[in-house]
Amino acid sequence: MKKLQAEIISNRLITGQYGDIRFGPWGFECSDRHSFVTLSDQCRNTRQVGDHWQLAEGDWALDYQTSRIDPATLRIRATLSARRDGLLQDAVIRLIFDKPTIQSGEIAGRKYDHTDSDRYRLHPVRTVRLMGTDGTIISVTLDRYDGAGRFTPYIYLRDRGDHWIIHARLLPIDPVDHVWLRWANRFFTLSAPDWLAHLVWNFPGGKAAFWRLRERLGRRCPEIQAVPLNRLKSCQSLMLEVTCRFA
Repeated sequence: MKKLQAEIISNRLITGQYGDIRFGPWGFECSDRHSFVTLSDQCRNTRQVGDHWQLAEGDWALDYQTSRIDPATLRIRATLSARRDGLLQDAVIRLIFDKPTIQSGEIAGRKYDHTDSDRYRLHPVRTVRLMGTDGTIISVTLDRYDGAGRFTPYIYLRDRGDHWIIHARLLPIDPVDHVWLRWANRFFTLSAPDWLAHLVWNFPGGKAAFWRLRERLGRRCPEIQAVPLNRLKSCQSLMLEVTCRFA
């Protein structure tokens, strides 16, 4: 009989296994135009003191909890609270699963094989599934959220390298406060001035064409896209609660 094993340290899942399926680390991410917070990789332009994070465009308090709620189920809950008015482009619960023992993924009614496309298959849904080679079904659900009236939930399924990556995300809703229109490569990042970014965003077809373009088209697409940001006022919070079930 398969058993769920999970190493949880300081409320973070570091590594786990269900049968032959391995997964982890899991964590939280958020970002503005100049800073990036992650619990499982390298942060950029941030300062951390305990659960407080100082970014270029805001100061935030993060409450992040991981728990095992039954023998085959894990739950993650993250609450990000503004300590002063600040801008955000997203808030994310991130789950990673090793590729070799997972046959395919399914989101929004479509099934995908792993081709290392690095595409963010992003949809306004609450459930995504992974199918193991041994018949295991992994269901990841976004059970609860609070977008403070300025963010709305999405889930994406991504095949990259030797992993399947799932993000439960809160993304800005219209009318957005800022639009970051950028072209990036390994040498530099060029950003359009605010007036031009908003002009492109509001031009008929502009949002549809440029909204997270690189993410949607994958690694073969140039790193050019429009990323909206919304402002949270001091003491406002974003919340995500995600459940992962193995069956």
